[in-house]
Amino acid sequence: MSGQTDARKDQAGTSGSSLLEASSARMKKAKPFKRTYFGLGLWNAYFICKFALAYAGYLRLDLLLNAVFFLFVLIPVTGKWLNGLRQIAAIVLGISLLWSESWLPGPESIIANTSGIAGFSVNYVVQLAWDFINFRMVGWGVVIILAYYLLRDFVRVTTITALYMAFLVVQPIFMEPAPAVRTQPAMVADNTQKTPAAILSQAATAQDPDAVAPTEEVENWYKTFLDYEKERMAQFPTGISAKDTPFDIIILNICSLSNDDLEAANLQNHRVFSRFNIRFDKFNSATSYSGPAALRLLTSACGQPSHDGLYDARRPDCEIMNRLDSLGFKQHLFLDHSGVYDNYLNTMRTQAGLTAPFEKRKYPLKYMSFNNEEIADTLSVLRHWTRVMNRDKDKRSVSLFNFIALHDGNRLPLHSRWEAFEPRAKTFLDSLNTFINELERGRRKVLLVVVPEHGAAVRGDKIQTPRLRDIPSRRITQVPVLVKFIGLKDLPKNQIHVSGNSSYLALSTLIGRVIETNFFAKNSGAVPLETLVKDLPQTHMVSENGQAAVLEYKGRDYLKLNRGKWEPYGG
Repeated sequence: MSGQTDARKDQAGTSGSSLLEASSARMKKAKPFKRTYFGLGLWNAYFICKFALAYAGYLRLDLLLNAVFFLFVLIPVTGKWLNGLRQIAAIVLGISLLWSESWLPGPESIIANTSGIAGFSVNYVVQLAWDFINFRMVGWGVVIILAYYLLRDFVRVTTITALYMAFLVVQPIFMEPAPAVRTQPAMVADNTQKTPAAILSQAATAQDPDAVAPTEEVENWYKTFLDYEKERMAQFPTGISAKDTPFDIIILNICSLSNDDLEAANLQNHRVFSRFNIRFDKFNSATSYSGPAALRLLTSACGQPSHDGLYDARRPDCEIMNRLDSLGFKQHLFLDHSGVYDNYLNTMRTQAGLTAPFEKRKYPLKYMSFNNEEIADTLSVLRHWTRVMNRDKDKRSVSLFNFIALHDGNRLPLHSRWEAFEPRAKTFLDSLNTFINELERGRRKVLLVVVPEHGAAVRGDKIQTPRLRDIPSRRITQVPVLVKFIGLKDLPKNQIHVSGNSSYLALSTLIGRVIETNFFAKNSGAVPLETLVKDLPQTHMVSENGQAAVLEYKGRDYLKLNRGKWEPYGG
């Protein structure tokens, strides 16, 4: 019995030992548990670049969309093919999100300008794309990518990126001040006792550049502005006496010349500017594109409409060329181009009632345009006016000139590279100076008006790159408007400056006063120049294109894109 018992014990011990050995073997074969660290990889550089651009004011971060996109690229995906598809989708979404957060033209703007863009030459598009690249930013992007590859083995970059993203998301919760208790926006308070003009002036002149107004408040002000402008109209005489001294009116509508362009090209002190009798220091062209600018000029006898209002039904009482025609000023039209691009000439006739015959002739070639159209020599076009006046022997005339010699992308004949703005602008201003000399040697009395369409965006800002004019910023829409009386020998030598905010209504009012006062009746002017410009209509700074608007409110510029919300303009 004892032997059997010992045998059973030995058998049990052997069996237990075998089980332990088998269990130990299985444990050795099993893979140890390992925590896996999932990171963003190269997407860290994407987010870090965006954070830097947003901090510098080049982007408007959409925190919600960025947080969702962050999680989308962070959450691990099993399977090689599925992960590849996720990466392709992430690239598309990342580019789309970055574009939407930038100030670049959106799809709506591109579609709205399809006809104009389609007319660009291939050479111009290539050069525009090349010049669009900011190599300084590209260089910093490369530095960030290289830094990521150098640090990724020592620092968990994704953790840092995630913490900063979380900080951006929660920051508004703790930083947002408590809303003020009020029944209605301060701008519209007590409106029952204030006229629209008083409401506009009070809000526009308040100097509080650090305060950000709610978008509803700015929108209400904008609507008040449009309603107020609908009621305004320039005063013109009902007729002209046979005893009134006849004179000619020349209006030079120049594409791509702003005050900022002149400073960028160091031409703000060109000698021709000092020869004018009146200068508008803060004239707002109200748009940054040629077609709308020409329509605003031709309908300048009324207040400023919205961009869409320009293309509503015609307003004959607003059409300055036709109103001057009714007073005996025969119309003429001179262009240094064909008027075909972007349907320019046809639009002026159908939308603004322009009936002036196009004084076309073969001019010497000066430039090839951005759409491969020939552009005539400026001085030759100006001199053609003298020949037409001598031919027709009109006592009174009003002539509209439109020049595109300064438009972006123009190049010298047989050259593939576009000509820089500065030499073209200097040549243009020299030609204008020569033309003034020739007019002063002539016998005709002339009211010469220079009113550019918009600027060339020679230098951009944080919001908009140079040469791009999708957003009508102040740098683009504040243009040098000048007036000169030719044929009057005894006018004061000192130039009169109109310093208030002004636009087309002030210019048309000035022309009406020149006619009404029979200003050319005396060599010193029928009335003092100061009287001529006294209390000219002022117009608040509001500029619009089809998909963007900029206005000044309480001492600060605001921007609205694609009919969205008003937000401070940070350019």
